[in-house]
Amino acid sequence: MSITTKDLAKVCGVSRTTVTRALSGTGRISEETKNRILNMAKELDYQPDLLARSLVKGRSMTIGVVLCDLKNMFFPSVIDAMERVARDNGYLLNITLHDNSKILEENIITQLAGHKIDGLLLDPASREKAHYDYLKKLPFPVVIIGGDRLEDLSFVGNNEFEAADSAARFIAAKGYHSLHFVFPGFEGKEADFYGGHRERLNGAQAAAAGCNMSFSVLGDHDYMEQAARITAAAKNAGEKPAFLCSGDIYAGYIILNLQKKGFTAGVDYGIMGFDRLDLMQMLPISLASVENNVEQIGNEAIGLLLDMIENDRKKQTIYVPYQIIDGTSL
Repeated sequence: MSITTKDLAKVCGVSRTTVTRALSGTGRISEETKNRILNMAKELDYQPDLLARSLVKGRSMTIGVVLCDLKNMFFPSVIDAMERVARDNGYLLNITLHDNSKILEENIITQLAGHKIDGLLLDPASREKAHYDYLKKLPFPVVIIGGDRLEDLSFVGNNEFEAADSAARFIAAKGYHSLHFVFPGFEGKEADFYGGHRERLNGAQAAAAGCNMSFSVLGDHDYMEQAARITAAAKNAGEKPAFLCSGDIYAGYIILNLQKKGFTAGVDYGIMGFDRLDLMQMLPISLASVENNVEQIGNEAIGLLLDMIENDRKKQTIYVPYQIIDGTSL
């Protein structure tokens, strides 16, 4: 027979209210009493009745997470941070992927709504006004993660324009006169260009203009060979180009490809990434990058959503700070 809060209260000589406060970590209760109750709960193998709790609260204790994919290393890191906070607060994450399809995203959200989720953390597949209007009408709180800040919807992420502007100016201060922004997949898809990367492009371009740097975009999947041709031509002219990659992974591929061709980062060209992935520590040089504090983005996003669910907190935009990290690649 399972142990109930009533049983715990009787064994500990306290009220059920006090037991509830100790188990949930809320309300006024002495540390000594709280620890005594928690130790007894562990000793008696107390397991909370989650179904009863959800019925009392009128919630499913489930949060939907809908993302494009998990190929972008940003999202696994964000999920890791969010899951810990959700778990600590008694919630489960239901994680699904829309593969950049607006139709699939809306179908997934409809299914999640059928499961009575309490809130939604979303990386939107579309920036069309009709899609935003659809999101605003959902019957539960929504927080947008990264990418675009949407009017009338809560948002947590970096100010991507400002971060890229700062990165480009940092590169200019190193003495570079030509800047090439790298994001494969951009060519021919400007209307559907992912919001966060588009803002990075705009920020880099604005800074390049302000610093009198020539500017171009390497936006197709031949970007590694494009970078090689640019570097070779610049070296022949006695110049040194700089590449600002909208993702560390692209910078890593360029560095390894150019190394095979006899070019060295920081010597024949400069290169900087975004996101500061741990994986980049395997490169032969230290990669300059924009640290976007992914774990903090995850913590802020889930914290905001929980506050909206439990305390009716109003919609809010939270910009998580970024840092410019220097490296020998520049």
